[in-house]
Amino acid sequence: MKINFDKAKAICREHYEDVLNRYGDSPQGVNWANAESQGLRFQIISEICDLNDKKVHDVGCGLGHFYDFLTCKGVNCDYVGSDISLKMIEEAKKRLSGVQFYTADILDDVTPDWMQADYVITSGLFYVRVENSRKVWRHFIEAMLLKMFTLAREGIAFNMLTSYVNYEEAHLFYLHPGEILDFCVQKLSRRVAIRHDYPLWEYTVYVYKTDNKD
Repeated sequence: MKINFDKAKAICREHYEDVLNRYGDSPQGVNWANAESQGLRFQIISEICDLNDKKVHDVGCGLGHFYDFLTCKGVNCDYVGSDISLKMIEEAKKRLSGVQFYTADILDDVTPDWMQADYVITSGLFYVRVENSRKVWRHFIEAMLLKMFTLAREGIAFNMLTSYVNYEEAHLFYLHPGEILDFCVQKLSRRVAIRHDYPLWEYTVYVYKTDNKD
């Protein structure tokens, strides 16, 4: 049965647009604590492979800061960013004219060609559930990962808040890495790598496509 996530997405869109209104074009404006932690997440995400000469679709791109990171690192890739927030995309286009940004929801039934990429990534999209229930947010994450993997030619990368924490904040979503490993292996691909080795309360997952059927 297909679940309607319109309410869940609307709640989160309102949250992020409120943050943007308060903090503007900054890491805080896309709900990160500071530039250092944002940059570290981007670094880990980008290590899924050598992204030079690849097409990268940044889902939930916000203001396009991942494009800034790739450019600063000298990565020459075909970047496209999408977000369900029109306000975010309008601001991204203002600051990065000429970059491909789209207001779009990858869970829509219609999938235009531009959504497809060698690597489909997202950073931080699954962290903040606001007042959405854990059950609904878990289903949303799984639906997003299934669609991201469908859109990817070579693989996907995403991050999650780890359950190995000293305390949990009520509006955030934490998941044991073993649970996401089980989901990825059973529903996506057995070629999965989990990075739980960097100094943030989270982990990053790489899932690669393979033609090996054994």
